[in-house]
Amino acid sequence: MSRSFVALSLAVSCLTLGGCKKEDPKTPEYWQSSLEGARRADDRVRVIESLRTSGNVNEAFLPFLHARLTSERKPEVKAAVARTLGDLHHPSSLEPLTAALDPSASDSSEQQVNKAIVGALGKIGDARAVPSLVPLLRSKDNYTRIEAVQVLGALKAKPAVDTLIQLATDEAAEPFLNKKAIEALGHIGDPRAIPALLRTLTKERRGVSFYVESSFALYQMGAPAADALLPALEGKDPELLTWAKAQGVNPASYPMKVAQVLGDLKDKRAVAPLVKQLSFTHSDPQIQALVRMQAADSLGRMRAPEAVKPLSALVSEPDPTVRDVYVRALTLVGSRDALPALEKAAGSPDWYAREVALKGIALLGDAREQPMLAKLAAAEPGRTAADCKVTGEEGCEDAAALGKKRADLVLGHGAVLEAAQACTGDAACWSQRLAKADAVLLERAALELGRSGAADQGPTLATRLTEKNTEARATVIQAVDWLTDEPAAAKKLREASLPAMRKQLEDEKGNTNFVRVNEDLRRLLIKLERA
Repeated sequence: MSRSFVALSLAVSCLTLGGCKKEDPKTPEYWQSSLEGARRADDRVRVIESLRTSGNVNEAFLPFLHARLTSERKPEVKAAVARTLGDLHHPSSLEPLTAALDPSASDSSEQQVNKAIVGALGKIGDARAVPSLVPLLRSKDNYTRIEAVQVLGALKAKPAVDTLIQLATDEAAEPFLNKKAIEALGHIGDPRAIPALLRTLTKERRGVSFYVESSFALYQMGAPAADALLPALEGKDPELLTWAKAQGVNPASYPMKVAQVLGDLKDKRAVAPLVKQLSFTHSDPQIQALVRMQAADSLGRMRAPEAVKPLSALVSEPDPTVRDVYVRALTLVGSRDALPALEKAAGSPDWYAREVALKGIALLGDAREQPMLAKLAAAEPGRTAADCKVTGEEGCEDAAALGKKRADLVLGHGAVLEAAQACTGDAACWSQRLAKADAVLLERAALELGRSGAADQGPTLATRLTEKNTEARATVIQAVDWLTDEPAAAKKLREASLPAMRKQLEDEKGNTNFVRVNEDLRRLLIKLERA
C-alpha cells in the first residue's frame, strides 16, 4: 500500500467517522484519535493496518500499542495490534503479548489472535516467551500450533522437546504438522529427540515420507546422532529393529537411509561397515542396488581410500544409473588406482555405460591417459554402429554421424586431462579455470580444490554454487564442504559467501530443478554457520 493511498484512506475515515484531530501522523496521539473515532472493529483494523504501512511506527508507539492490546476486546483488532508489535520486535512487548495469549481458545477469531501473537513473539526472539508458547503446541487450531512449533524451534527451546517429540510421532496429527515438529527438533538439537528421529527416518504415513526432514534434523544433531546411527547401520539396535518389524518397515531401509546421514556427518567410524554394505545382497535386485549405491555415495563423500578396491570391482555394473553412483564415488575419493577398472568399463557395449566411465577417467586422470582416450575415441564409431544394430535408438538413422559425434565427445575430455597436467599440485591454477569451465572441467577443478585444503580459494569456488548443471553444482557443494573442514577456509567462506548462499536458497525455494541438490547446500550452510 503506497503512502499516498494510506493518507487518502485516513482522510476518508476521518470524514465518515466524524472527523479527526489535526495532529501529526508521525505521533501516537494522531493514531489514537483515529482509533477512538472508529466505532466498528473493521474500521479499527484498517486504522492499525494503515499505521503499519505508513512508515511512521517506531518505539515511541510502544506504550500506546501495549495499552491498546490490553484494552481491545475485538479479536481481529488485537491481532492487528500484535502484528504491529511484531514489526517493532521490541523486548518490552514480551509481557503484554504473552499476557494476551489464550491457550484454551476455541473460537476461530480468538485462535487468530494467538497465531498473530505467536508470530510477533517469534520476531522478538526472546527466550523468555518459551513457557507461554509451549502450551500452544496443544492448541485446537493447527495454524497456531504450526506457528508455535516454528517459533520454538527458532528459539531452540529445550523445554518444548518432549511435547515436540510427541507431536512429531503423533499419527493423529496432520503429516505437515509432524514434519514441522521434526524440523523444530533439528533446530533445537537436543539429543533426547534422536530415538524418535530414527523412527521417523523410515516412517511413512498416508503416502508421506518424513525422510528429508528427519535426516536433516539428525545431521543438525551432529556427533550424538552418529553415536545412535552406527548401531542402526549395523543392525545392532534391538529396540529399533523390534519397532521396525512391528511397523512393517523393510530392514534394508536402515542400512540405506542411515548411510546417507553418516556420510553427511563424515563419521570415520562408519567406513568399515559401509565398505561391508558394498557387498550387501537381497532377493530384490532394486533394494540390493539402493543399499550398495548409498554406501558408495557416503564412502565417496568421506573420501575413504578403503573403498577404492571394492568400488572398482563394481564399475562394470551394467545399469548405467547404478554405475554412475559407483564411478562418482571413486572420483570423489580421488585415487588413480581406479583408472584401470574405469578403462575396462569404458569398453562396455552400451554407450551410456561407456559415457559414465569416460567421465570418471576425465575426473581422475591426467596427460598419461591421453593415449587411452585416443584409443577409445578411435573405437567409438565401430561401437556405436554395433549399438545401433541392437538398440535402434534415436540418432541411429545415421549411425556414422552419431559415432563421430560420440568420438568427438570422448576426445573432448582431453581438455580436462590437459588441465590436470598443467595444474598438478597448484590450487591457484585450478581456481583460475573456474570462471569459464564447462560442466566436466568445473567438476574436476572443484574436486582438486576441495581436496587441496587451500583456504584462500574457498570464496572463489563458492561463486560456482549457482551452477545450473545439477551434477556440477553437487560437486561444487561437496568440494566447498571439504574445504570447510579447515578452520581457516571456513572463516573465509563465512565472511565472503554466507549471505549469497542464504539468498540463493531463498531465491530457489520451490524450484523443482534444484530441490535435491539444494538439500546438500542447506547442510553446507548449517555447517558454515556453526563452524
